Amino acid sequence: MIQQQQASKLRQFWQYLLNFDYLLILLLLCLFVINGFIQYSANDQVMTRMYNDGVYLGISFIIMLVVAGVHINRIRSFALPLYIISLILIALVLVIGVKVNGARRWLNLGLRIQPSELCKLSVPLLVAYVLSFKDHALSYKDYILGFVIIAIPFALIAKQPDLGTGILVFSAGFFVLFFAGLPWKVMIISLISIIASSPLIWGLLKDYQKHRILTLIDPQSDPLGKGYHIIQGVIAIGSGGLHGQGYLHGSQVHLNFIPEKHTDFVVTVLAEEFGYIGVGIILALYLLIALRGLRITRLAQDRFSQTMAGSITLSFILYVLINMGMVSGIFPVVGVPLPLISYGGTATIVIMIGFGILLSIDHRRRYHPLK
Repeated sequence: MIQQQQASKLRQFWQYLLNFDYLLILLLLCLFVINGFIQYSANDQVMTRMYNDGVYLGISFIIMLVVAGVHINRIRSFALPLYIISLILIALVLVIGVKVNGARRWLNLGLRIQPSELCKLSVPLLVAYVLSFKDHALSYKDYILGFVIIAIPFALIAKQPDLGTGILVFSAGFFVLFFAGLPWKVMIISLISIIASSPLIWGLLKDYQKHRILTLIDPQSDPLGKGYHIIQGVIAIGSGGLHGQGYLHGSQVHLNFIPEKHTDFVVTVLAEEFGYIGVGIILALYLLIALRGLRITRLAQDRFSQTMAGSITLSFILYVLINMGMVSGIFPVVGVPLPLISYGGTATIVIMIGFGILLSIDHRRRYHPLK
């Protein structure tokens, strides 16, 4: 009898392990491996920062696995506490935050962290949590409540000022409303309103933000200042050609023409040394990860799981599009890293927690559906 119970528990544990999305995990590990090679080149083969980056990747991967093993209903219960903690930390940033280049975005708690990154998870988590209690079709009051939840941290982050991260946080929350069924007419009217009020919005922007937009239109107007990043990024991408100049042989990169080459502009290292083929491989990996995320979204069993999975997936896609568009001169330089390839601490951990939530949502469907 005891042996049968042990055998049953062993089979149950084996089934528990088998029901994770190992293809998604494998794709993420592929990005980790590529990260190692690219960061080794971007950091001029200096191992100190490589070690720090490896520690962050290792910690984030372990955290992802831990989160993946937690039932999604338990994760949902953390929505409100996590949101409140995020607001407190952002408020502390405005008071005692570390000031760099005129902006307060970091807290020094023995380890420098960027609390606004946490909002990329806490905001959509709370919006999805609140909407999950609505058994009926959502009303405009429900959507307004969602926008209020989004607007509070957005305003605090924009005050740092960090409009780029604020827009990403707003987008993460908006994606929840989108998957919850936000009417198209509301989105179209909102878009028209934003376009119509663009002169007013322009007047509210700070001088450096205006300068970024104007420089995007004409980088040569300030080739050694605000336009330098865009100009050098485009040169590096173009100089790689189809096959690239070879690993560790990127001229723009290793002659230090590229600023922030290990963080926001890391794609220039990839493009210059591995060419369009190398960039194409990365984009293919991102596409496969996005498709897995959208599949999990489609098969999710309840409103909370579906809206949260959709937000995590579309946010991940948005990070890739903004970073590559920023480096290639399509979007303004707003400091968005390339997911899991750029060097980054808080951002990497937050992204991997998001994937842990995705894995948890999918595991619930496979292992114990409707529970």
